[in-house]
Amino acid sequence: MKYGVILHKETSNLGDDIQTYAAAKLLPHVDYVIDREKIDTFRTEDGKPVGVIMSGWWFWQKWNWPPADCIVPLLTSMHMNNYSIYDRGTPVGDKWLRGLGGDYMKEYGPVGARDQSSLEFFQEHNIPAFFSSCITTTIPKQKETENKGKYICLVDLNAKLKKKAYEILDGCGYEIIEVSHDCHYRYSQKTLEERFAEVEKYLTLYQNAHCVITRRLHVTLPCLALEVPVFSIVNFKTEGNKTRWYPYRKWLHCTSNAKFLKGKFDYDFINPPENKPDYKQYREALIAQVNDFIKECEKNSDMSVEKLKKTTYSQQDVLEWQNALMKETLEEWMFESREMMFKYKDSLDRLKYLEKEGGMSLGAILKKRFELWWQTFWKRIRNVVKKICKK
Repeated sequence: MKYGVILHKETSNLGDDIQTYAAAKLLPHVDYVIDREKIDTFRTEDGKPVGVIMSGWWFWQKWNWPPADCIVPLLTSMHMNNYSIYDRGTPVGDKWLRGLGGDYMKEYGPVGARDQSSLEFFQEHNIPAFFSSCITTTIPKQKETENKGKYICLVDLNAKLKKKAYEILDGCGYEIIEVSHDCHYRYSQKTLEERFAEVEKYLTLYQNAHCVITRRLHVTLPCLALEVPVFSIVNFKTEGNKTRWYPYRKWLHCTSNAKFLKGKFDYDFINPPENKPDYKQYREALIAQVNDFIKECEKNSDMSVEKLKKTTYSQQDVLEWQNALMKETLEEWMFESREMMFKYKDSLDRLKYLEKEGGMSLGAILKKRFELWWQTFWKRIRNVVKKICKK
């Protein structure tokens, strides 16, 4: 059977490509690169099935589900983008799991969740799921270089954290190398091979570091796999960090932003301790799961898409379901937006009255207009939050 990997083509975070790289390294070969945001319209040139590890961050868009029939999926190491106001607060909410969307996951499950919020999300919707950990914990070791152990990496630390790190490491005798996972692939035409070469450049840098200090999850977890000492600075009180990092907190040497800035942590950067071994059982289980998936794919390599397909709906059923979901969401969104527009026009009427009666200066008028707009905006956000809380 042929195999494919999921790629976030327009990512601005190298961590997405590191996840794709990790999946590719577990497969016998990679024959297709599948755009994550076009998962439902993907086609193989010969109409034959393709085995795909469906790991990564899912559902920036929520209209591209379920995947195309030709995809034979391994639903594991999945993160559901559903925890923020922006994502969960939109009218689409979890509607994409009704009907065909949820049926797909039930048929091809149980689903391996990468984090606590995703696991709870599946469980709330009666989809069989388990904690699989992240695919990046399976990354193979990289080559050694001549400067192995001679430098310390600071990865994507903000200005305050970076300044404190330099104070702590002053006179340590190691070169300090600053690194960022920010990338700009929105309009890039780089091939998968070129993007993987970039991934390996960073992984090789980490592999040969004396230790790594980072706030990035997809620096921390690959460093565990590479067995490179890593110290993570994580503010677990922020919702995004709390949900994405929660299952890994006991695996790590870590501290919060505030404690790092105050020097209230126990970690020796000159003689860094070995990473905790807690992740290894999950790494081995995830590798075994992928190996079993590959064996099943090879056993069924001569079967057609129709015979391998576990769901009963047709392509027309999918399109009708997607269109109905979009129509329902747009109608709800337009209604709520119309209410906001009425409030905005009302605020403008009040402004005109103030301008007429108060003889306000241009600067005062602009300031008042911004204040009224801001109040309207946050009232809208509060209403969204209330809806979420009711759910």
